[in-house]
Amino acid sequence: MDARGVCTLLAASAAVVCAACGSSQNSTQSSAAKLPLSAYLVQGQEETGMTPTGKPTVDATPAQWTSNGTPNAAAENTRLAHEGFREVISVQTGQGVSWVMQLASAPAAAREQAAELKEFAYGPGAPATTTRFTVPGVPSAEGWDFPDADANVLFTEGRCLMLVGDDLTTNDNKLPVVNATHAIWVRTHGKPGPCAT
Repeated sequence: MDARGVCTLLAASAAVVCAACGSSQNSTQSSAAKLPLSAYLVQGQEETGMTPTGKPTVDATPAQWTSNGTPNAAAENTRLAHEGFREVISVQTGQGVSWVMQLASAPAAAREQAAELKEFAYGPGAPATTTRFTVPGVPSAEGWDFPDADANVLFTEGRCLMLVGDDLTTNDNKLPVVNATHAIWVRTHGKPGPCAT
């Protein structure tokens, strides 16, 4: 799991997430239910062998998000503010983590994905044994794992960036994060809500 995932796992729950968003309607179309931001988190048994534990936390500012020991926090705060940071919701999943970050636009989410990958997956601090993988059916998904240690997937949906990570020591620690990524994608892709552009 990346450094931020470890920090998130260690952080105390601080806030409660909004459970639902309303629906909208106009005179020519019927109302359509909108997903809440929490729909983009792992739910139930989606991350094989792990379930969400405790309440999701909400970070409403970049400084809140990076306050748990994030490397280069000042630079990241500046970058996130520039990208139109809205909020992050995160939840622990036993030995894993799931988070969703809402930004100003789809290009901002893609840029933040690239920055996160550079810092945690492929940058100078990443172990030499890091391997990359994709998630079939989720075009924006980029995964990396440290064999017999942890696995992570970052992917975008519109203006949101999501991470699913685990800290398992198994032969295939990628399987739980791949399963969870698929489940989130199926539930949220193309649906109206906070990530839609």
